[in-house]
This record gives sequence, structure tokens and C-alpha cells, in this order.
Amino acid sequence: MSKNQYMEGKLAGCKKNKCKNTCCDDYRVEEWVDEYFAFHERMKDHITSLGIKIKFKKDRVNFENCSDGKDCKFLKYSINKDIDPRPIDCKIYPFAVDWKDIDFDKKIVHLYYWDDECPLIRNNAIPNEFRQEVEANIKRDFATLFHGARFNVKFIDKVHKD
Repeated sequence: MSKNQYMEGKLAGCKKNKCKNTCCDDYRVEEWVDEYFAFHERMKDHITSLGIKIKFKKDRVNFENCSDGKDCKFLKYSINKDIDPRPIDCKIYPFAVDWKDIDFDKKIVHLYYWDDECPLIRNNAIPNEFRQEVEANIKRDFATLFHGARFNVKFIDKVHKD
């Protein structure tokens, strides 16, 4: 993880765990099975030893008990500090991938806001550097998931409705 990489609660203006609108929705942390096997299966024993529960539900994987109420267990107990081990949804919060709206022909990923509760969204105060980092994360992870395909990212300034 580079020195300048943003992490949970490190965005300028973020109130971290003092914010009443927590960004760590412990019960909503999920990823697709493909993502899990690409990024998390190799550390399954370590993850479960931290008390993180892994539940497979059809084509998705849910992680529960990822936080101790203040800190992300994926980050706090990371084996390799050079890699951000969190699921992609956590890395890119307050953005969310619209999986139904991915244009595979043109290779475009649309990113929406996760919710409108984050004060940084309400105040239109998400740093441009973080957007760039999110874009780089999406491009890298999608290239891994989709066999080297090069995707572009389009930010949509509205809340994702699932």
C-alpha cells in the first residue's frame, strides 16, 4: 500500500468512527464469488481466525464481523501491509459499482454513490485524488477478474439504487 493511499477514514474531512453515518456496514460487506477466489481465498484461514465469518450465498460471498466497532479487521490485522486486503466495495466507499450497468462491449464500469448519508457526499467534498485512486483500483481489479481486459471508469454523481 503506497504511503499516499487513502484508507478507511483517511479521506480529508472524514470524521472516522465519530461519524454517526458509519461507512463500515458490517452486515453488508460482500463480493462476487469470482472476486473472493481471486483476492481472498488464499487468506481464508487468517480471515476466519480474526472472527470474520465468510458465508457463500449463490454467486456472492458475505463477510460478517469485519470490524471491532472502530477498526477494519482486514486492515488492522493485515499480513502484508503493502496490499489493501479489503473487499473492493470497502476500498472504493463511498462509491459503488453498478454490476447491472457494466458495459462489457465498451468496457465501461459505472460508479455511483453508495448512499447519501456520507457527509463527504452531502458536502460534495470527495478529494479528486481519492477518485483517481478508486479508478486505479477498479481498473486493476477488473483486469484481474476479466483476464486482462482494460476497463474505463465513469463516475455517476447520484446514489446507486439496487
